[in-house]
Amino acid sequence: MDLEETATNKQLIKAGATTVINDLGASIFNYALSLKLLQVTGSAMGYGTSLIIGPLVGVLVAPWVGNTVDRYQRKNIALIAESALILTLIIYFLVFEIFHTNILISAIVVVCLNNITARFFTISYLSSTPQIVNGEHIQRLNSIESTAATVSSILAPAIAGFLFGIIDFKWLIILQIVTEVVTLILTVVTHFDNNDVDNAKQVRNLNIFKSLNKYPAVRFFLIVTMCLNITSTALVIGMPYVVIQILKYSTTISGNIEGIYSVGALIGGIIITLVSLKNVFKFIRNMYWVPSLQLFLLGLSLFVLPHYVLFIFAFFEFSIGIMNAISEPPIFTYVQKVVPEEDLGKVNTSMYTAAQILTPIAVFIFSIVFAKVNYQVIFLVNGIVSLLLTLFLLEIVGKGVNYNE
Repeated sequence: MDLEETATNKQLIKAGATTVINDLGASIFNYALSLKLLQVTGSAMGYGTSLIIGPLVGVLVAPWVGNTVDRYQRKNIALIAESALILTLIIYFLVFEIFHTNILISAIVVVCLNNITARFFTISYLSSTPQIVNGEHIQRLNSIESTAATVSSILAPAIAGFLFGIIDFKWLIILQIVTEVVTLILTVVTHFDNNDVDNAKQVRNLNIFKSLNKYPAVRFFLIVTMCLNITSTALVIGMPYVVIQILKYSTTISGNIEGIYSVGALIGGIIITLVSLKNVFKFIRNMYWVPSLQLFLLGLSLFVLPHYVLFIFAFFEFSIGIMNAISEPPIFTYVQKVVPEEDLGKVNTSMYTAAQILTPIAVFIFSIVFAKVNYQVIFLVNGIVSLLLTLFLLEIVGKGVNYNE
C-alpha cells in the first residue's frame, strides 16, 4: 500500500468517524427531546417540533449558509459552527432546570440554535468532499459517510428510547455535548485542502435557489423529493404516535421499530457501494416508484391486518430504509463532480433546504389528522396519494427532463 493510498484511507476513516459520532449524538438528543415533548404535551405536534422548526430555520438561514460556505475556508466554518453548537448545548444544560416548566419554549429555542449551527457545519463539511479526497474517491467517501450515518441512526433510536426511560433528560444533553466535542477534535485533525475563495466578493444575491437553474436535472430531483417528502412524513409522525399514544407501547418499542429503518438503510448503503451506475438520474427516477408503492402497501396492510401493526411497521421501516439508502448517495456524488467548486456551497444548501421545505406543512397536517382520524384510513389514503403524485411528477412533469445532462 503506497503512501498516497494510506493517507486517503486515513482521511476516509476520520470522515466516517466524524459522521458516526456527530450523527449519533445529535440523533440521540433529538429523538430524546421529541419523546420528552410527546410525554409532556401528549400530542404528535409536540413530537414533531424539531421536524417543523428545522426546515423553517433552514429556509431562513440558507442564503447566508450557502454564500458563507463559498466565500471562506470551509474547514474554518465547520470548526466555528461546531464550537458554537457546543456552547449552545452547555448553556441549555445550565438553564434547563430553570425553564423546566416551560420545556416547549426552551426546546424551540435550542432546536432553532442547534439547527442554525448544525446547518453551517453540515453544508461546509459536505461541500468539502473534494478537499478531503480526490475525485476518484468521492463516491467512496459519500458511501462511507452514508453508511456511517446509517450505523449511528441504527443505534440512536434504541439508545435514546432506553436512556430516556432510565436517566434524567439533562444527562442526554451532556451526552450530546461530549459527542460534539469529539466531532470538533476529529474535524481539527482531518486534512482539508484549501478551497478557492474571494474575500473581496460581495454577496449580492441571497436567492441561492437560482443556482439550481443551471442544473435542471438536479432541480427536478428536488421537486420530486419535496413533494414525496409530504407523504413520507406520515410514517415519521404516525408510527411513534400510533405505537405510543394509541397502542400504549413503551418509547423503547417505538425506538426499536424506528431503528429497524436504519438496519435496512445500512443494507441499502452496502448495496449501492457495490453497484456501478451508468445513468444516475434514470436510476433514481425509477427508484421513486418503489417507496411510493411501499407506502401504499403499508396503508393497505394496516387496513387489512389490524392485529399485526407492530410487525407491519417494522417490515416497512426496514424495506423503505433499504430503498432510501440506495437512492441517496449517487446524487451527492453527481453534484460534487459536475458542480463547480465555487457553487458547491450554494447548490448543497439549496438541495438540503429544498428537500425539507415542505416538511413543516406535512408535520402540521398529519399531527392534526392523526388526532382526529383513524390511523388505518390515513395510511391507506396517504399511500394512494403517493402513487398518484409519483405518476404525475415522473410521467407528466418530468417527461422533458434530460437525465444525462
